[in-house]
Amino acid sequence: MRLFLISSLLLLAFLGLSSSERPIKLRISSARRRGGESSGLARSTRQLASLRTRKRIRRPPRLQGEEDEVEEEEDAQESRDVFSSRFAPSRGSPRRESDDSDDGDEPKRSRGSFRSRGGLSSKSSSSRKSPLAPKLSSPNDDGYKIVCYYTNWSQYRPKKGQFLPEDIDPHICTHVIFAFGWIKNGKLTSFETNDVSTDGKIGLYDRVVGLKARNPKLKVILAIGGWSFGTSKFKKMAETRFSRQTFIFSAISFLRKHDFDGLDIDWEYPKRNDKENFVALLKELRQAFEYEHEETGNDRLILSAAVPVGPDNVRGGYDVPAVSKWLDFFNLMAYDFHGKWEKQAGHNAPLYAPSSDSEWRKQLSVSFAANMWIKLGAPKHKMVIGMPTYGRSFTLANKRRYIVNSASKDGGKSGEYTREAGFLSYYEICEMLLDGANYIWDDEMKVPYLVKGDQWVGFDDERSIRHKMNWIKTNGFAGAMVWSVDMDDFNGTICGSGVKYPLVGAIREELMGVPRDTVAPGIEPDDIDWESVAPNQLSLYEEEEDLPGAQRIDIADLLGQVSNGKKNKNRLPALLQNTLPDNLRAPQIFCYFTNWSYKRPGMGKFTPEDLDPKLCTHVVFAFATISNNKLTASEDRDIGDAFTEGTYDRIMLLKEQNPDLKILLALGGWSFGSDPFRKITENVFRMNGFVYDSIEFLRRYNFDGLDIDWEYPETEDDKAALVNLIKELRLAFEGEHKSAKKPKLLLTAAVPANYKAISAGYDVPELSKYLDFLNVMTYDFHGQWEDSVGHNSPLFPLNSASSEEKKLTVDYAVKEWARKGAPLEKINVGMPVYGRTFKLKDVSKFDIGAEAVSGGESGRYTGEEGFLSYYEICDFLHQDNTTLVWDNEQQVPFAYREDQWVGFDDERSLRTKVDWLKTEGFGGIMIWSVDLDDFRGYCGTGKFPLIKAMKKELQDYTVELTYQGPYETPKAGAEPEEEKQVCEEDEGHVSFHRDKNDCKMYFVCQGTVQHHKTCPSGLVFNENENVCDWPSAVEECAHLVPEK
Repeated sequence: MRLFLISSLLLLAFLGLSSSERPIKLRISSARRRGGESSGLARSTRQLASLRTRKRIRRPPRLQGEEDEVEEEEDAQESRDVFSSRFAPSRGSPRRESDDSDDGDEPKRSRGSFRSRGGLSSKSSSSRKSPLAPKLSSPNDDGYKIVCYYTNWSQYRPKKGQFLPEDIDPHICTHVIFAFGWIKNGKLTSFETNDVSTDGKIGLYDRVVGLKARNPKLKVILAIGGWSFGTSKFKKMAETRFSRQTFIFSAISFLRKHDFDGLDIDWEYPKRNDKENFVALLKELRQAFEYEHEETGNDRLILSAAVPVGPDNVRGGYDVPAVSKWLDFFNLMAYDFHGKWEKQAGHNAPLYAPSSDSEWRKQLSVSFAANMWIKLGAPKHKMVIGMPTYGRSFTLANKRRYIVNSASKDGGKSGEYTREAGFLSYYEICEMLLDGANYIWDDEMKVPYLVKGDQWVGFDDERSIRHKMNWIKTNGFAGAMVWSVDMDDFNGTICGSGVKYPLVGAIREELMGVPRDTVAPGIEPDDIDWESVAPNQLSLYEEEEDLPGAQRIDIADLLGQVSNGKKNKNRLPALLQNTLPDNLRAPQIFCYFTNWSYKRPGMGKFTPEDLDPKLCTHVVFAFATISNNKLTASEDRDIGDAFTEGTYDRIMLLKEQNPDLKILLALGGWSFGSDPFRKITENVFRMNGFVYDSIEFLRRYNFDGLDIDWEYPETEDDKAALVNLIKELRLAFEGEHKSAKKPKLLLTAAVPANYKAISAGYDVPELSKYLDFLNVMTYDFHGQWEDSVGHNSPLFPLNSASSEEKKLTVDYAVKEWARKGAPLEKINVGMPVYGRTFKLKDVSKFDIGAEAVSGGESGRYTGEEGFLSYYEICDFLHQDNTTLVWDNEQQVPFAYREDQWVGFDDERSLRTKVDWLKTEGFGGIMIWSVDLDDFRGYCGTGKFPLIKAMKKELQDYTVELTYQGPYETPKAGAEPEEEKQVCEEDEGHVSFHRDKNDCKMYFVCQGTVQHHKTCPSGLVFNENENVCDWPSAVEECAHLVPEK
């Protein structure tokens, strides 16, 4: 039994230490070893002495007072239940139970500068096929596979048992699987502190991967999971596309960084409700590996899995044909059929079941398990059959009754090196045989067992291994898997034959014809004849001894008293509830801020501190860029450095004055063009990598969302690519919201007003499903690229306008989006706070349509021909001989002086547009850009006169929410639901989970039983480390750090 005990006395003693001595971090992780043993070594400086014993809980302990006598049929039923619920306990991550270690220049073109804002871009675009799933490739196959697991906790075994990467024969296996990695924050990472090279010390990863220098054909794979790893991390990681993709992209990066050749998934075990998610995980991993291979030219990463042999586990949690499709091969864990969790001595890995077995127990053999997988749809050429280099031991109830299935009362004594009751490595078994144990060959099972006093061990030796290899070859399987290479007689110095790796070497001899190595020249690599060395001299009629009964342990002694959690007084107050009905919301005011506006000279310079934080509902930071297929800052000063605060951080300070303000990051823009968007969307792997890297980037700099400004998709391929990108972003944002319990990132897009551009590049109904808002760029309808004057943003057309010209208005453009399927409440109407200018050909002809020879003179601050900010237009209007005209048909003003002409918006025209917007029922306004309004009050009517005029006009307006798409329009003010922890571990597993509603509390899951616990005073629970930690070390609890 593995005992888990948190002692309050130890906690108090620990807390009594001086804080100056060390940070107070109390390790409370559960043990995790697979076929392993307690390390007994110090490997950290942050933990108390072990708070639990070193045995694995195989079943809930029987309580004091239960009857000792159990009927035979109850025993049989218990064996069936135990087997199906938690079969193969030996495949687990290492238990860390030592006393201090544990489990665990401003652009030349501004946004309002180019004809593409009002007309279809003339850029050419070659046709491009939509991304398709790649044809599945297969790694080169040179024959039988010999897949050897190496455990990173074998380094901690004492004396002759210590195993290091240098002890691995690089030629004895075709594949070495490093067990195990870990999952932290949903991402693949290392487990042991010395796995990764640091501070000049070469880590285990590099030492194992370094074997390829001696054998270039060797493949080294990283395994994730194991028995003690449990199911909860896998369940959480696999439950949504977002969480799966987050893991997958972290895995690819991690594997490449450390030069692994693949990934082995060791989920023990998916349940029936995990079956689809498990297949989805394998499918997405395999597809990502294929895409990464095509993208980079690297050898494709291998995908394998360790799979169970328990009938209920297989049938319940595995869609065998689907699993087989996506895996390169799978390792059948054909061992741990019987062990100390049972009440009778059974063999660890019988090739065939003995005739004395019950009908149900006859399913528990290597041959039955393999045939079951075949019948369920597994291809033999992908099946690698597990071979144990260890045995399972028992303490017999009656030492004179020692045949298979004799009664047992407990696991056998622990070995000197592996130190786990009920478990012995092969070299420890050799020591028993050389010390008087009786060797017995069972010809039915084709495996041996030994008996020594009341100790019974079922194991494999060279003879049984060769039987199994012949069976593998006869049946056409892919090869043999070894659990684990570090438990064979790796030095050849213990078993007595002088042969290194006698068992793994026998596998290689049988499958590849390569003889085994010996410790010295001249020694013949012969098998040991254990029947001669340790002959059976037992009688079944030896005198019985009275033996003490099995020790019973009360479950309350394991976990202590259950504490009742109290309401968290430190929880941050929720956002105020929106007082509007659910079908109504306030209008949106999206304000774009440009990161080049600070470069304008003199009074034109605009910084984040110039922005009124209560002016807009949303601020959109323009622009970011793409580098190496990742979202990144377009200017160094956006991020800043150790000495200079970045623009990102400066604009985020606005939230301190207005906590309801949302700040988004925009990607794209006119100068950015289409090619970067085409590049990231032409390959699924590249696109998904961009998506998931973007989430990290947005969260790192505290943005509330992403605005996609692709100007413009022009072909059918572009149209499909934009939908794919927006869809993947939305699915990822939804998944991250659910998985991380963070506010959902917003997803918006700046979209064109030209009806040709809309038709050419935008699938409006599909985009509307996934976007929170569409910011329609209803400006730049006319500009200096034309040879006659036209207004920048007319609300309506002239009565005399041609049919084409009538479509170049705000009214027509926005209604075109609605006609094509965009929900009214998602449409934000673009409002320019700048104007377009022309130089008249004839100063006497100044009306709309008059001839022009070029753009107007550039402004003092914006410095661009054909373009003026509103505050520059004010200066133009204040000059002598300037004439201001209100165009009653178009409902906008224009002005002229001599040969200079400007069409712009003022407070009157913008209020008119807002009034029209309210009548039509649109969702809000978008402003390009906040830094072009009169932010200093130069015009004489106060700061930001245009934006304030529009905001005032919107005060009495509410937006009706009628769209019934898959994602509702976000409405501020909803308090997130309190999360309830559900324990879904396999019986015997212990796992830890943060109470999302109370930083100071956490849950302990023992199987499906939940216990609510409290950290010591002043500490909070750190789920990443499974410790009670300082609040400053836990991001979600940083608000509890005392102010100095």
